[in-house]
Amino acid sequence: MIEEEYYNPLRDSRKKRNLGQKSIAMDMNAMVDLAFLLLTFFMLTTTMVKPKAMELVMPLSEQENESNVQAIKESTALTLILLNNNRLCYFFGLGKEEVTESQLSTEVLHSLFQRHRQQTEEPVVIIKPHPDSNFNQLVELIDELNIGKIDRYAIGKFGIQEETLLNQWNIVQDE
Repeated sequence: MIEEEYYNPLRDSRKKRNLGQKSIAMDMNAMVDLAFLLLTFFMLTTTMVKPKAMELVMPLSEQENESNVQAIKESTALTLILLNNNRLCYFFGLGKEEVTESQLSTEVLHSLFQRHRQQTEEPVVIIKPHPDSNFNQLVELIDELNIGKIDRYAIGKFGIQEETLLNQWNIVQDE
């Protein structure tokens, strides 16, 4: 088999153009190294978005609760009973003194916490929300405790003792 070559004028013109150009050999190693260095730098220096979550402390079971009960001195206790319609009953100690009723407001809580801090070095607040009270009231009260820098507080159940105490001081629950 004999191959025949045909004359192609375009081929000659391409050869002439390429004769003046020289191919450039580029070393890409330095650029790849730089790219990986930058990638590593940004991966190590950036911080991912940290989730913002509220710490949730779950109540203990009845058996754990009985073993972990901490005694509270009556002189350091302030008991707050949240009622419906933004009302609040409070008394110092554990219920043997006078019960005072007022509106739940930041001014009342600030003065109450300031007075309690002046009376005792380690104030303890016991919160007992009535079943008819609003959850928003409890959240506001805990916020005010944090603002007032009262670290020790407990949320208890509203029971028969609190009901008889409110009846004894003629504090009526609105339906």
